[in-house]
Amino acid sequence: MHRSTPLLVLSLSIALAPGLLGTPARAAMTLEQACTKFSGKVNDAVAGGDLVKARKIYVEGGKRVASRFNGATCPNVKAP
Repeated sequence: MHRSTPLLVLSLSIALAPGLLGTPARAAMTLEQACTKFSGKVNDAVAGGDLVKARKIYVEGGKRVASRFNGATCPNVKAP
């Protein structure tokens, strides 16, 4: 074994450890939580006076919710 091999292994272990050990799994979001977040983003864009952005968020957010929740929709989120 080459003299630097243990150092290389140690360096890689330290570099990879935070990603493997220190990062908790992201909690799954419910449909209700997703719709609340989606609604907030649309409302923020509307409140900011950016209707083009609000419409884009509405279309893309609706697609994202449907893809993540088996075609579900957020009936409480109205088109801007």
